[in-house]
Amino acid sequence: MSNTTRRGFVGLMAATVGALTLAALPSQATAAEGQLPSTPQAYVAWLEAKQEPGATETATQFKALPKDKQEKFLGYINKPDHFKAFMDAANSPATTQRNVMADGDIVITKETSNSSTSSNSPANSPSAVAGDKSAWQSVSDTLFGIKVTTVTLGVNYQVSGSRVIAVHGGWAGHTNFVPATSFEYSPIRNWISADPGNNAHSETVWTGKFTGVGAWSCRQRVWADQDGFKDGYLKRI
Repeated sequence: MSNTTRRGFVGLMAATVGALTLAALPSQATAAEGQLPSTPQAYVAWLEAKQEPGATETATQFKALPKDKQEKFLGYINKPDHFKAFMDAANSPATTQRNVMADGDIVITKETSNSSTSSNSPANSPSAVAGDKSAWQSVSDTLFGIKVTTVTLGVNYQVSGSRVIAVHGGWAGHTNFVPATSFEYSPIRNWISADPGNNAHSETVWTGKFTGVGAWSCRQRVWADQDGFKDGYLKRI
């Protein structure tokens, strides 16, 4: 998948998404594009074939799980119920940074961060800044401690004094190691909210698809001010 290049900041992630079919190798079942992995070996083979950042690490983490947890892991990722749970968890209040489900097997987390090339004015006036800033939010789906899906949205903007004076654009990206699902996002919208907010905004709509089942959409929005990330959400629509 793509991770849009953003001004003054290097993209966090880039990934591609596929589904799988089972194919026969001389010694094991492996995975190609089309359906679902039926065995731990098929899932590992699919990950190793991706040759993408994070895929090898994910395969290593998965192989380290006990066999019973590997089977439960596959049970979760091979069912649309888990996919919908991830999308629904996005509807939780912005203040909820960690959602624990399935007796702790599944954890949905929200993370935020900032980057700045700003120079502060007087030390006694920390919000009097000038320069370029970036702020972003990620929402991740973790199974047995293994991060399998992350969607991220950011905004790049300029501040002067205590004001946001320009939005340079936004960026979005994701990683996905759930074979049956794929994600895409709409063109990113950017704007500065009216006073008294004066926040830089980015917004996109993610569409997630589960092979042979259907699709769900979530709107993701982030906003920031002269001090950095202010708030954000990912809501099913």
